[in-house]
Amino acid sequence: MDGQWDLVISSLQDIYNANEVTAFDEDMEMKKLNFENLELAQLDEYFDKFQEHKENIRRAHRLLETVRTNLATVIENTEPSQSAAGTPGPNHSEELTPGGSGAAANAVATGPLGKLYWISQFCSNEPIYLHSEVAYKPKKGNIDGEWFQCEVVKISSDGMRFEVMDPEPDEQGKTGKVFKCSWKDLLLIPPETTPRSKIPNYPPGTQVLARYPETTTFYPAVVIGNKRDGTCRLRFDGEEDAEKETEVPRRLVLPSPMISAFPTKK
Repeated sequence: MDGQWDLVISSLQDIYNANEVTAFDEDMEMKKLNFENLELAQLDEYFDKFQEHKENIRRAHRLLETVRTNLATVIENTEPSQSAAGTPGPNHSEELTPGGSGAAANAVATGPLGKLYWISQFCSNEPIYLHSEVAYKPKKGNIDGEWFQCEVVKISSDGMRFEVMDPEPDEQGKTGKVFKCSWKDLLLIPPETTPRSKIPNYPPGTQVLARYPETTTFYPAVVIGNKRDGTCRLRFDGEEDAEKETEVPRRLVLPSPMISAFPTKK
């Protein structure tokens, strides 16, 4: 039952965060606009805003459904008839069977959900699951290290503390080094199955963190443009050829903290 309650709390926090990024309320000023008099570029800009608002509302609906499903399970398991010993009902054994089907069984399997500290209009801002891919920034003494790709292997019950595993071998050739960190040290990498509508294109000139090709390290870069399939055209900071452009898949281009991503409001 603790797993369901953790999901309820995390989902409510995610709904709050989604509203902070893009308000659920209608923009009354937009409703006053005469779109017939706008140029095509302005229409495209407003269309993107409407699409973003629509996706945010849909995301909130999904999170509310998660809250409803798990609250129903919590309430059911706290009823007196469930806690008292006695003759089980017709569905008693089915309800308590481990690994059963349905949202509640899946919630137990996933365990606690991780919360996002850094939120951005360019990300889906959905919770961090066990085995999610993340960019992790370790601290070496008082000096910040570089962001590099890891896998989440443990999430605390409050969703704010994590253990992440480095998939790359260390200097001794050993793989699987695990780091303990807080939610402030992580950026969620969108899963490969994430719909394009949830990870919109960055405008040219946006400062981002992107995984350099054939490495697991994320470096600062500037967006030059976007291809039809969502691939980002970037210029990485520090390249010998200052005009060199590098193409990186959209999901491996993350918003840069305090530039294109900002701390969530508790």
